[in-house]
Amino acid sequence: MVDASKQNTAGTMKTNLTRDGLLQASGLCKSFQSSKARIWVLKDLNVTIQPRETLAVVGASGIGKSTLLHILGTLDRPDNGSLLFEGEDVLRYGEQRLAQFRNQTMGFVFQFHHLLPEFSALENAMMPALIQGMDKIEAADLAESILTRVGLSERLHHKATDLSGGEQQRVALARALVLKPPLLLADEPTGNLDKQNSNQIHHLLLELNQELGMALVVVTHNMELASMMARQATIAEGRLEYQT
Repeated sequence: MVDASKQNTAGTMKTNLTRDGLLQASGLCKSFQSSKARIWVLKDLNVTIQPRETLAVVGASGIGKSTLLHILGTLDRPDNGSLLFEGEDVLRYGEQRLAQFRNQTMGFVFQFHHLLPEFSALENAMMPALIQGMDKIEAADLAESILTRVGLSERLHHKATDLSGGEQQRVALARALVLKPPLLLADEPTGNLDKQNSNQIHHLLLELNQELGMALVVVTHNMELASMMARQATIAEGRLEYQT
């Protein structure tokens, strides 16, 4: 478990931030056309994610939380704005280069685990490494190591359909972290879990943030999870507003 002293340590990062950070989004705008009008979800939104920091984005459904996460993760493109990773605007990349960047740099965990049901836990966790072109034996070693870390050493060869909901989400977390990306993006990562499994995943996320040195951005309705992050923010009138 992550105790209060570790959470406080994460919080002190705000006093040692660099100006540019790991990921810097500037002037993000995103709109959707409805049958009657164009709806602006993000309007000139700015956010900087520092190495190793934790940020929760909270608020009511429909304010743009998932839209923001998808843009930060390069799964969607904004209408306007820039997205700098270590100073380079990745939105200028072509689709193939962008996909490669995403695979090497970011991990994703969603409310629905999206595991391949006919594959084992080990095979699912190996996928990002295999997509990168890694040798199968090396990929399996990495996957086994992270699956063991998330408490699934006895379930490596069980098919996804034979795992409980909490175990499936741990596999999804292992898959996201198998390449040890510097940034993990999580969209309602415990939205489908009961309280006990949710608490376990909450603490595991923070432990891995510390151990792997990854930045963590979480979109959530769960205020208990949000309170464990060093910073909390919401989206109001298309812009990010930080909570105190």
